[in-house]
Amino acid sequence: MIQSQWTENGITLVDVTPGKLQPGWVRLKVKACGICGSDLHTYRRHQKVNISGTPGHEFVGTIIDGPAGLDDSLYAVEPFVYCGTCQMCSSGKPQLCPTKNMAGGAFPGGLSEFVDAPAVSLHQLDKNVEPLAASIAEPLAVSFRAVKLGKMSENSRVLILGGGTIGLLSGLLARDSTNNVAITVRYPHQKTVADSIGLDTVSENDLEAWVKDNDPDVIIETVGGAGSALTQAVQHCSPSGKIIVTGIFHETPPINATRLVTREIEMIGSFLYGTDFGKSVALVPKYSREIALLQTHQYDLQSVSMAFQCADDKNNQSIKVTVLP
Repeated sequence: MIQSQWTENGITLVDVTPGKLQPGWVRLKVKACGICGSDLHTYRRHQKVNISGTPGHEFVGTIIDGPAGLDDSLYAVEPFVYCGTCQMCSSGKPQLCPTKNMAGGAFPGGLSEFVDAPAVSLHQLDKNVEPLAASIAEPLAVSFRAVKLGKMSENSRVLILGGGTIGLLSGLLARDSTNNVAITVRYPHQKTVADSIGLDTVSENDLEAWVKDNDPDVIIETVGGAGSALTQAVQHCSPSGKIIVTGIFHETPPINATRLVTREIEMIGSFLYGTDFGKSVALVPKYSREIALLQTHQYDLQSVSMAFQCADDKNNQSIKVTVLP
């Protein structure tokens, strides 16, 4: 089978023979796999690279081998494998399992013709959902949990920092709780999509003026990296407000801790999905129109290197780049 692999300088394709299927696991024909921001951090070498590892954790597929009794259907795969017995798993917080492993990290991910995954990680999709739309399930689950932790009401004033996939999906979900949702955008194509899905947009250069007029009480940070979004969140959150942090940082951001304390701002980390992955999969049909607007570019597996180049350069007007093996 054809499988992508990280190299010292980028990503390539290799032809490998699939190994023996583990008990309780299934082998899937990958139908679609999105390129995530964390994949781009690896591509840019902002984090450790598992040379010869196969990336991809936003994937869906159909079963070609595995335990009997599973429907012939399209499945989204929850990409993290948890022990299921530790204190965190037992208390409904599997995302904090100390021994969790990830597809695309500890074992091969979905940027491949075929991929193996535990049968318990499969989430069956509605029969009317196409693979491309279905592959948004994983980032949708990240956004679902962030919005859930925000505990919004119809009077909440929500600011999303970051106009990428997680930001736009978070805004889309928050829109169902309140009409007061704005998102920061850096590029014109992000503004176009945000406008199309019913979000107010704020240019990064106009953020301070917008905050003065709107005083957000829920801020969702979705940028991470080496950016200033978390610094801005603390600076701009209203007293007694909430900041939900989803970004993964490769540089420690400076924050005004005194402001955090004296304004009694609640800062909450939101990592992965908790137990909400299946709930997010069920939402894909509801948001099919909006999802299509986010999925800007598609490539076949043979063009995986071009797919990463596209995702890495916003001049291509990319938001979500997807590989269709």
